Amino acid sequence: MLLRVQLEAKRKKYVIMMIGLMIFFLGIYTFLDFEGNENYNVMAENLGWALVLLHIGINVIIANLSAVMVTFSIINYDLNKAEPVGSNAIPFFTFIFGLLTFGCTGCVVAFFSAVGIAFTPILLPAGNLLWKLAALLITVLGFLWIMYSIQNNKCKVKLPKTPKEE
Repeated sequence: MLLRVQLEAKRKKYVIMMIGLMIFFLGIYTFLDFEGNENYNVMAENLGWALVLLHIGINVIIANLSAVMVTFSIINYDLNKAEPVGSNAIPFFTFIFGLLTFGCTGCVVAFFSAVGIAFTPILLPAGNLLWKLAALLITVLGFLWIMYSIQNNKCKVKLPKTPKEE
């Protein structure tokens, strides 16, 4: 089934969807970096360009994996009207994790204080790299789970009609 989904992903509408989702997710993670560190120039002055490029690289990886997860889940649903288990929860959970860990200090402190945790991950070294690596790990595990769910799908595939059949 995964091979069928991969073939469908090459269609123009899905390629455009995947690119749009990738840009959207990359924009979110770049925004979260800016909320936590002002901007990349300030971050580079404090931490060095190598670390900034590492942050940007991780953002690109997370954005790509999330875009593929969402697009493949949509294609899978279009083919058999069944979603892979966890297909929409994993990217959402990663985004919430990112919001709480890379977001503005005031918001994070207020949230954690409301639930009884009086610290903020923004104080972690390397521009919060530990939390970003945790978000990457969660995204990779989610990606593997979605691909496994699509591959081991038990539903029948509803193939589109060819022009000869119509």
